[in-house]
Amino acid sequence: MRKNLIYLIALFVIISIKLLAANEPLVPEDFIPASDTFVIKKEKPDAVIIADTLFAKDGIITLDGRVKATRLNDILTCGKALLSNKPQWILATIRPSLFRKESVLETRVVREMNITAKNIYLGKDDGLLSASDTVVVTIDETTWDLATHTRVIITSDDLIGKEDSERLIFSGNVKIYEPEGENPSDGKGDRLDYLRKRSLAVLSSAAGNALINTWELNPDTNQKEKRSLKGKRVIYNTLTKEGISE
Repeated sequence: MRKNLIYLIALFVIISIKLLAANEPLVPEDFIPASDTFVIKKEKPDAVIIADTLFAKDGIITLDGRVKATRLNDILTCGKALLSNKPQWILATIRPSLFRKESVLETRVVREMNITAKNIYLGKDDGLLSASDTVVVTIDETTWDLATHTRVIITSDDLIGKEDSERLIFSGNVKIYEPEGENPSDGKGDRLDYLRKRSLAVLSSAAGNALINTWELNPDTNQKEKRSLKGKRVIYNTLTKEGISE
């Protein structure tokens, strides 16, 4: 009997010690996280994207409501977007708009370009920019000395461009319009190549219907007169208003 009592007391003491040890606070070393638990990059992120809601599945992220993506000089806004990380691309829908601001050393102008369409695609890995259906592009160019400002509006069915190329290609029911000033210009064609660094619009049509209506100064009257350029290809400088047809 006495032996059993001693055994029970010893067992109680052992259990009590274990319980007390379990309740003791852990030493600080036990709280040190692994080296890769929290990684804070020193460099700025390549792009910042915000939205009201986010849903991820099968490697594709769906962003809904007041989506805004900022990267370098580009600001993309829309109501909905699909985002992929590998490869990296974003497809914007529901009233998408892409704003880009850049300085062009060759012509010493600051260019602001705004693109709207039903769909806008931006690919980082392939450097592709594309927009489809009811594309509207507004291009504002201001010279560095603020002496000259021009606005060009281009509409088309489709738009495609590459990050490493100066060329934007518009196709399908292309129209160009310069609304500002006393003598607005306009034109149309099947395709328009816009050379960004040189502010050149190249309209083309296989049927020879490419057209630019512009204005030139008559040296005899010192008045501007309307001039139409028509052909398979019309090259037009949106800054100087000079043009030739072929």
